[in-house]
Amino acid sequence: MAAGDSGEEGKNYSDLPVVKVVSLEDFEETVAETARSSEGEFVLIGGLAVGAWTQFFGVDSGGPIFSKDIDFRGTRLVAHALAQGMKLRGAKVKGFVTAKRKVPAGMGKNYVIPLDLADGRSTVIEVLEALPWVDEGPDRPYGFGVEVDGIPLLDPLSLFIGKLHAWHHRDDPEKTSNDRLHLELLGEIIPKFVAEAARRGVDTAERKVALRAILDEHATPLGETAYAGLRAAIV
Repeated sequence: MAAGDSGEEGKNYSDLPVVKVVSLEDFEETVAETARSSEGEFVLIGGLAVGAWTQFFGVDSGGPIFSKDIDFRGTRLVAHALAQGMKLRGAKVKGFVTAKRKVPAGMGKNYVIPLDLADGRSTVIEVLEALPWVDEGPDRPYGFGVEVDGIPLLDPLSLFIGKLHAWHHRDDPEKTSNDRLHLELLGEIIPKFVAEAARRGVDTAERKVALRAILDEHATPLGETAYAGLRAAIV
């Protein structure tokens, strides 16, 4: 499959299965509080970050974005702070697992916190020290955070790179479908983000170069029109 050629045109989000367990609303008070208290540099990543960007730019996602968990790039200190914040809001923290990521190499550690929310829903907070493709290199981490309504979000170009890695490497069809949905949404978000960044004087040149390099090497699930729009936004 050529880059940008999924064999399908247009948005068709409603037929993609999405795991509906939690939304950003379940965590936003704790995340904003942790950001305000300077517990360490971190950004929200994954599907819930994509959902936050869709809301900010008014992109039609077919409804709220849900996930089975919430993911961050950050440190052990951040992971502990997030766990404590959720505990203070009635969640039951059921553990704290530290795992060294072996594949790909050089990605540091993941901190995994299983918990039950106050209403009984079970979910997980996962904090990754680095993201494949996004943070590979001697001077990681790459990508930058943007605070939206008190929530630090990874920039959409870096989110696309990370989500594309997941889409190529997951074995679970359900999760891959979620990745496809998120990539399609990011394909709409990125041109809006780049235009807004230019208006505000935010330099996105390095991220554009990084994303172009990834797109030159790897296929995407985007249709031809969406792919052309994405490439045009990052020239």
